[in-house]
Amino acid sequence: MKSRKKLLLIVLALLIITRVVITIAERNKLPAVADGPGQSNDVALDTRALNPDANLSKAPDEAVTSQHATNKDTLCQNLRSHYQNLKEIKRTEKTSVRFVNVHKKVDGIVYRMRFFYKDAAENEIPTYLLYREDQNEVEHLIETSPYKKGVKYQEIDKAQGSIIYTEEGVNLGENQDLFLHFENNELKDLQGLSPMLAEKDFIECRF
Repeated sequence: MKSRKKLLLIVLALLIITRVVITIAERNKLPAVADGPGQSNDVALDTRALNPDANLSKAPDEAVTSQHATNKDTLCQNLRSHYQNLKEIKRTEKTSVRFVNVHKKVDGIVYRMRFFYKDAAENEIPTYLLYREDQNEVEHLIETSPYKKGVKYQEIDKAQGSIIYTEEGVNLGENQDLFLHFENNELKDLQGLSPMLAEKDFIECRF
């Protein structure tokens, strides 16, 4: 009987020792905090998580990026307001047309007139293409003309008809360093050196 009691006491003592060891190990895993005497680790961790200054001090780049994004949005809207009228731009600015895409319906047939600069070995060649749509709206090339408008191209260009779609890209500015892209005379995107920034930083906007 005495031996059984001793055995139970030994088991109980081992359980108590094991519990004490586990408790000490768990406390050692928590980070040391020096926020003041008598403050528990749990309270200190919560205070750090709710401290907005601590979070901002760790990530100044994010705040700067956000500020730049706001400035870019404002600049893009100002540029959009300034350059939204293509006819006015061509009348008042130094421009260079880079490409033109026009879909025009003449006598019930839809033609697509395209102008762009084709890359060549030494320079760019202005190129005029004329397509004709079939009943399935599939385009078929009917004329290619380098340097100047072809005969058929001029004929469709001057003919009475209805414009279905227009697209145009232009470079503008003294150094032609700002590109504007229009669809149906509406500014869709621009990229290049902003004339509204003294530093002439590169800007890209999509609308």
